Amino acid sequence: MIYKVLKALSDGLNADLNPPGVQYPVDVVIDNISKDDNDATAISNKLVITLLSTEEEAALKNTSRYEPIYPVGSSVPQGYKKKNPAAYLNLYVMITANRDSYEIALENISKAIESLNTRKTFIDEQQGFQVRLQLHPLPFDQLSYVWGLLGGKVIPSALYKVSVVKIQKSGTTLPELIKEIDILRKEKKI
Repeated sequence: MIYKVLKALSDGLNADLNPPGVQYPVDVVIDNISKDDNDATAISNKLVITLLSTEEEAALKNTSRYEPIYPVGSSVPQGYKKKNPAAYLNLYVMITANRDSYEIALENISKAIESLNTRKTFIDEQQGFQVRLQLHPLPFDQLSYVWGLLGGKVIPSALYKVSVVKIQKSGTTLPELIKEIDILRKEKKI
């Protein structure tokens, strides 16, 4: 599901940043921005989307694992089936303008921010997800740390928080029925 969300983000940016007659076309790719210089041909002169981190959305963690089974035409459940728990994730995604010209890189990252700011919500009904986008500011010390981990050179970029991505294993199982309860009583002596 994470790849599907990043692909929808990439496709949306590709469509918005490459209208007919654009002077400098932008190729948006999903890749690791911290590739070595020897291996960087896949990200050279491109707008690169990189997943930096994920976190679980704590507010959505306490959902029921059981789903009622309703007979046809009835509003009273006949039983329950156990469903696999869903993980609701927030993705921290860096969009980087890795261009040869710094001026074009600044122009590309500006256009990407404009595009994502006009669409605060991405909905893909075919893939079955809806996510919200937030520009996520980083203090200078944290930004320096991130770029130190990614290879040291600072490139025009923007960090976004993409929330809430639902990941759930498909399938359900019927819970085991409790057939017998054994209660042991111990009498207290006074």
